[in-house]
Amino acid sequence: MGKRFPSMRSFFLIVSVAMLPLACQPQGKPSAYNVQAYGARPDGQTLATAAIQAAIDAATTAGGGRVVVPPGTYLSGTLRLKDNVIFEVQNGATILGSPHIEDYTFLRWGHNRDRQPYHLILLHGAKNVTIEGGGTIDGNGEAFWQDYDPANQPAWMHPTELKVSPMFEVSHSQDVRIRDLLLRTGGGWTLHLYDSDHVQVQGIKILNNLFAPNGDGIDITGCYDVTISDCIIKTCDDAICLKTTGDSRDCKRITVANNIIECSCAALKVGNESFRDISQATFSNNVVYGSSRAFALYAEGAGSVYDITVNNLVCDTKAPLIYNRPIHISLLQREVAPGVIYGGKVERSDTTFDHEGRQAQLRNILISNVIARTEGRILITAEPGRMIENLTLRDVIMTYPYIEDPRPNVERAKSGQFSPMNPEAKVARAALVAENVKNLVVDNFAVNWPEADTVPVDWRFPKRIANGTYDSFHPTYEKARETEFGGIWGRNLQGGYIFAPSLEASAPTMPRLDVTGSIQRGH
Repeated sequence: MGKRFPSMRSFFLIVSVAMLPLACQPQGKPSAYNVQAYGARPDGQTLATAAIQAAIDAATTAGGGRVVVPPGTYLSGTLRLKDNVIFEVQNGATILGSPHIEDYTFLRWGHNRDRQPYHLILLHGAKNVTIEGGGTIDGNGEAFWQDYDPANQPAWMHPTELKVSPMFEVSHSQDVRIRDLLLRTGGGWTLHLYDSDHVQVQGIKILNNLFAPNGDGIDITGCYDVTISDCIIKTCDDAICLKTTGDSRDCKRITVANNIIECSCAALKVGNESFRDISQATFSNNVVYGSSRAFALYAEGAGSVYDITVNNLVCDTKAPLIYNRPIHISLLQREVAPGVIYGGKVERSDTTFDHEGRQAQLRNILISNVIARTEGRILITAEPGRMIENLTLRDVIMTYPYIEDPRPNVERAKSGQFSPMNPEAKVARAALVAENVKNLVVDNFAVNWPEADTVPVDWRFPKRIANGTYDSFHPTYEKARETEFGGIWGRNLQGGYIFAPSLEASAPTMPRLDVTGSIQRGH
């Protein structure tokens, strides 16, 4: 007999049944690569670097995939994330940085004390990468700090010579999403975005020691098109900072919104490294508390800083430092940082940038809708011979629990981020101090002076420290007014106007407006 072939109807039925398992699979979901399947042990003691990296590499080789880190603690050195990978650190999972510097990959483009060539999480030249999952990335910072006495805080801690900093480095990468994670510091900086495009950071927490050495939260250097939103940050040094170094590109199109920040230094900051241009940046709807400076802008080096807006900022400067400022803006020239030697290898430095003949410029700054509780001052200065241009402060309310006298310890404040070239402004006794500004507009500025004779209990720190020095201070808090303040003090203000109908000095003996040597309309 001849062979029997299935009828056409039977043929289609067989094909349909054979394809049924494929049709039931989820469409478009990337393959999962569980790090435990590659040998990673979640015991917090066994080094899991190679196993986790193997899972990442397998996903990349396959064209992309989801690398899953299940609950548990995974001890690791440098992990390099690559193209088209979703790195999911699940809720209950912790990637814990190794305490041994030899477990980290040495990268030659790290170049100074804060930007060292050792990282826990690294993206370098990567595209389309997501890091998420609700888990924790812990840089094991104390392994890279010198011994300290917790009972002696507040006090700045010292790092070891070699440290993991930045802990999380995103370099020369594109289309990166970092969300729903808890980050704890390594030896210094926590998260650094460097010369990268289209980066979204959303809904992360950064919880660091408030006096960790150089413990920046998020640094954005030479990046384009970056959004930082809905984050909770507690850290030492700068919480969110835009900058340009000699080895970076310009920095532009940055939004920072809807964040809650506690910081021992500057919570929202632009500069002080500004060797290339920084522009088109906005900070909106942020709450800052317990921070020495809520918003700080430092144009230094060789780049221009321009087209910056700050709006809807609620803040207080209730921090254990002297000379806190809710807003500080400064224009001056700074020397380029030298290179640093690590392990016998000379790294690149900002001297790679030909900045000769260029000076920083600062213009087109709009700050509006600010409510600040502070003992300090808004301080705005350009060094002699220079001018900040087109600066507007609108709808600003300052409330003083007490008034700190800026004069007694001014020479002990060694930080370059305290208007070092403007000695008169540094000690001026007024709520708003401005020197060398062209077209300064102050519109609807109001101040509430101390109502009580004593300093509120929660503003009394038995010990205070200074930025830029390891000195300590022990205030007496004998009265709520260490001195009396005028309303606005200004020198060499050219153009613009002041509209502050409700503004009064803290005492009749102080001037409401003192703008000697200025050409300006006041109300």
